[in-house]
Amino acid sequence: MKTLMLLLVTLMSPCLALAENVSMLNYTFNDGDTIPISLSSLDVNRLRVDDDRIMDITCPRGFCTSSAEQRDKTGSIKLTINIPAPFTAQLTTEKGRLFALFVTPKATPGVITQFTYARAHLEQTSVFERKFDYPTALVEFTKAMMHWKQYQTPVVGFSVHRVDPDTLPEKRSALPLTPQVVFSGKHYSGIIYQVTNNGDTAVNLTTAQFYSDSARSAALDDVHLKPGESTTLYLVTGGGVNDVR
Repeated sequence: MKTLMLLLVTLMSPCLALAENVSMLNYTFNDGDTIPISLSSLDVNRLRVDDDRIMDITCPRGFCTSSAEQRDKTGSIKLTINIPAPFTAQLTTEKGRLFALFVTPKATPGVITQFTYARAHLEQTSVFERKFDYPTALVEFTKAMMHWKQYQTPVVGFSVHRVDPDTLPEKRSALPLTPQVVFSGKHYSGIIYQVTNNGDTAVNLTTAQFYSDSARSAALDDVHLKPGESTTLYLVTGGGVNDVR
């Protein structure tokens, strides 16, 4: 029995190794974009559009062969490259997206390539578009930012942009605000800041310190900072006069 189990594991090992070696590439696109990518000229490639379905791919005659499986819930297609020369292919999706690929064939293993529509978050229903009253929506959005910071939980209706600290100017104030993450939505945005006490004495913070004409709400993880300590500020901005109620 042990010999049989060992034989099964030995036979399955190449399959497991192959599964682990299949890479996934991700690209973001807008309608009308042309995306330069490299695809395998030796193996079958798989293409998919996140939360959508590829309806058609058009290559120059003879350059590629595509197929799709109706039972595939991801809406992906298989693409085989027939001529190892660069070409442009056009894709259309079930949701009406149209973009192109500038394909460079390479003698590499096949890859899975996923494309994500850059403005897909604007099609989602954020907390500000649900049946919440305005104060509750602000609280829910702030809670969502807190959950993202702790668990990386997606914030529905918002895209996430991490701020590169190397792009920020040097700040020498006693209480600098350093932006770390920006959440961009249709009408509102959220910003996570790091607040640091660079002074020689302890400070007490209030959310009122961080309000401005564009700020809608503010929340702090801690309100008392000793010298050298930091805390997190969650700021909601955006909306308009009609949104303040």
